[in-house]
Amino acid sequence: MLLDEHYRCHPDIADVVNGHCYSGALEILTDVRGQVLAVDLMDAGETAPVLAWANVPSGESARGPGGKSWRNPSEGDAVTEVVRELLHRLPETATIGVVTPFRAQKDALDRIVGGDRVRVGTVHAFQGGQRDVMVLSPVATANTPPRTAHWVASQVNLWNVAITRAKSQLITVGDHSYWQQQTGLPHLLSSRSVLWNRGRAVDAHQAPVPAPGLRHDPRRRDLTDAVQQFLASRGVVELERDAMVGGQRIDLLFTAAAGNIAVLIDTGPLPGRDPARHLRLLHERASQLIGLPSGGLGAKAGSVERVLRIPAWRVLAGPHVLAPLFD
Repeated sequence: MLLDEHYRCHPDIADVVNGHCYSGALEILTDVRGQVLAVDLMDAGETAPVLAWANVPSGESARGPGGKSWRNPSEGDAVTEVVRELLHRLPETATIGVVTPFRAQKDALDRIVGGDRVRVGTVHAFQGGQRDVMVLSPVATANTPPRTAHWVASQVNLWNVAITRAKSQLITVGDHSYWQQQTGLPHLLSSRSVLWNRGRAVDAHQAPVPAPGLRHDPRRRDLTDAVQQFLASRGVVELERDAMVGGQRIDLLFTAAAGNIAVLIDTGPLPGRDPARHLRLLHERASQLIGLPSGGLGAKAGSVERVLRIPAWRVLAGPHVLAPLFD
């Protein structure tokens, strides 16, 4: 039985594994309002990235003590720098974890950054655990023996566990270009993470991020068009489509007299799905948007004050049936 309701990770984190490991079957229902805010390691004055990548392009892997396991000293130095920055910026109640697939790297990092606030461990040690912020040190790089590198890159469960231990932010430390050349979860994670290089943001290709909470439905675009046309007839010309709020994608976002309003168009349950459960999950997702900061192209700075769930039948019935929802 698949436990398909996910409440731990920020939607941006959970969605990395959702498509690759679960064929999009997870219902990501994390309420981010109670999470620790992601730390902006770049001091860019912008929203801190939930998925960040601290680039270590010159690191080299080496055998650990006694020729056992593997470590990456340059990557370890960068991890130390990141952890110290997190300890400085995060509230004292926030939890931090450092995870790596190799015991030699774990032992080296534990001696330097391990302590009351920072837990360092291999992936197996974190199975079933969670931390507010996780730092991932994959170790492998261009000089790693092919057999070892292939083992790390191909361990889907290892990457799945390492990624989903993070509640509010995941910072990967390693050779970004090396992992971009891999496949599967390592490539996906490197593509979606904001690249950071010792205090400054670096331009990097960002792969399009699917929409947590809204499955692809060809009917949705036409329905959204109809609602947008209705709002335009009532004088609402500035709005945002496919807006991201708290890691959840919503159909429309705009500002009205009552404040910022988010619109979720309900196209109904997928074939074979329980209609009652579909409605429960949609209402739960909608309730988690209230109070979250919004703003951008379609809404003024502030929080979401109201969420409108619009069943598809109301849109198709015409403006006279749609209008009471906006009165």
